[in-house]
Amino acid sequence: MKNDSLWRDIALGVGAVLVVGFVGSRLSAPTVPVMSDRPQGLSVAAQTKLDTSASVTLFGQFRSGMADFLYMKADKYLHNGVEIRGTTQAEQKAAVARVQSAKGEDAALAHDGAETTAVPAKPDDWRGILGDIERETQPFQDMRAHAHKDPKESLPLYRLMTVANPQFIPGYTVGAAMIALDKTKIGEALAFLREGEKNNPQSFEIKTEIGMMYDTKFREYGKAEKPLIEALQIAEQRDKESLTGDEKEAWQNAFRFLVLAYRYQGKREPARQAAVLGLQRFPDDVTCLKQLQIERDGTWREYVDAGRQ
Repeated sequence: MKNDSLWRDIALGVGAVLVVGFVGSRLSAPTVPVMSDRPQGLSVAAQTKLDTSASVTLFGQFRSGMADFLYMKADKYLHNGVEIRGTTQAEQKAAVARVQSAKGEDAALAHDGAETTAVPAKPDDWRGILGDIERETQPFQDMRAHAHKDPKESLPLYRLMTVANPQFIPGYTVGAAMIALDKTKIGEALAFLREGEKNNPQSFEIKTEIGMMYDTKFREYGKAEKPLIEALQIAEQRDKESLTGDEKEAWQNAFRFLVLAYRYQGKREPARQAAVLGLQRFPDDVTCLKQLQIERDGTWREYVDAGRQ
C-alpha cells in the first residue's frame, strides 16, 4: 500500500505538470522565460537576476516546486519509502544514526554520512512510545547499512524533473549518475549532462560531472580538461559562503579530477599546478596531496602507463 501511495502521488504530480504546462503555454507564454535560449556567458549578477525573475512568476514557482517534489519522491522510492534528511550540527556531535550504504553498492548511490532518517531511530528518539508508534505507522528501517531499490525504475522521474524545471541541477547530475549505472548507456548519461549544461551554462556542478564522466567512464582524459577548467573558473567567481554542500563537493571534485586528467596524460607541470591550487582551497584533499607525493617520489610514469591500459 505504501508503494501504491507513492506512485499515486507521483502520478498526480505528473498530471499537474502536464495540465499546467499546457495552460501556461497557451495563456502565459509571454511571462515564461525561454531559459534554454538565454545568452551564453552571463555574469553571476545577471544570471542571478534572470533566475530570480523566473522564480517570481506563478509558473516558474510551480516548475521549481514540482521538480523538488519529484526529486523527493525519487529519493523516497530508492529508499523504500523512507524519508532521508541532512543532519544538524547538534546531531553530528551527538553521533546519531547515520545513513550509510551497504557494502558493494555503486558509488553513485553512496551516502556521505551527513544524513539521517526523518523518523528518528529508536536510540536517538526521546519520545518513547510516541516514537515507537511513528516507526510502526510510517515507512522506517535501519539505514546504517542499507541497500537501494533498482535505480533504473526511477529514471523517468529524473527526466520529469528536468522537463518540469530545466534549471533543476540535481535532476541532471543525479539522473546522469543513475543512467550511467548501465554501462551500455554511458553515452546517454553524457548526453543528458550536455542537455543540462546547455540549459544551465553557469552550473559548475554539471560541468564537473561531465569532466568526471570523461575521466572515469570513457577514460578520455584530454576531453575532461575543458569542462573541469570551466567548472573551476565559474566556482572561483561564486560567493564561497553561499555554496551548498553539493556545490562545495563539486568544486573540490573539479580539482581532483582535473589533477587526475593531467596525471594520466603525463602532464606533470599542469598536474602539479592544479594540485597546488586545489590544496589552497581544500588543504586536506587526498588526490592533490598524492600528486605532490608522486612528484617527490618520481613515480609519475607508472600512472601514465596505467592511464593507457
